Amino acid sequence: MNNEVLEFINRRFKVDCNWLNGNCYYFAVILKNRFPDGEIVYDQIKGHFMFLLNDILYDYSGIVDSDYDKLDNIKKTDPLLYSYLVRDCMR
Repeated sequence: MNNEVLEFINRRFKVDCNWLNGNCYYFAVILKNRFPDGEIVYDQIKGHFMFLLNDILYDYSGIVDSDYDKLDNIKKTDPLLYSYLVRDCMR
């Protein structure tokens, strides 16, 4: 599956549309739509959304190594942050 995700990224996204700066959430949504078994996660320190599938994190650059929180966990433990993410990033 790892190679399938990387091949999808390399084949479909030749042009960087600010996928790492400002559009990372939407890139994660695209990966989630293509690979529905994964989930969108968030690194609070970097302010960056990524896609998690089979314990591997992806963003536009490919496989990444990062700390992250699941969105459901953020929603439960820090509703203020979650509302900020919805308001400013997920709409």
